[in-house]
Amino acid sequence: MENLFLVCLVPPVTIVEDIDEIKNHISQKFNVHESLKRPAHITLYNPVKLSSQEEERKFFKALEDASFAESFTQILRNFNSFDKHTFYLDVAQNSGIMNLQAEIKKELKPLKLLQEQDNFKFTPHLTLAFKDVKPLVMDLIIAEFKDKKFKREFQVSGFSVYKHINKRWQPFKEFKFKKPLEKPKSFSLFD
Repeated sequence: MENLFLVCLVPPVTIVEDIDEIKNHISQKFNVHESLKRPAHITLYNPVKLSSQEEERKFFKALEDASFAESFTQILRNFNSFDKHTFYLDVAQNSGIMNLQAEIKKELKPLKLLQEQDNFKFTPHLTLAFKDVKPLVMDLIIAEFKDKKFKREFQVSGFSVYKHINKRWQPFKEFKFKKPLEKPKSFSLFD
């Protein structure tokens, strides 16, 4: 048994439809298709392979512990890129998303699921094109969107886990936020 999971934020359907329209436009005009294989999402923790029920139990328990958070408003604004390999919608950094990602990372760290080099600096973004984009094509995409404006906002009251099934990412589990003050205290000999 080996399962691949992704922890992410998924915008509401109306925003996803707008994003899919942009992804389809880019795909058709520039002949890049890799991003169409993935749902519109903001990665909170890199995909991880879990190979036992015990690993999965610990993984989901850690995510449950990370779900004590306050709701927040997330803004998606305009376009950007990472060098010549990834074109994306900018996800405004705010304390809500930064704290959520830090809490998920903290709760999952003891499980040692990621290599140290995968322990990336978190730059929230929503990918529109990547992997199959050549540098010259990336320049054309950037030029086309350079002066275009995009702004959507939505309320975040939880996060999602997607599972890789039949070569596609599928919704698997939702974690709704719980009141931070209700989080059980961990006990230590030195408290």
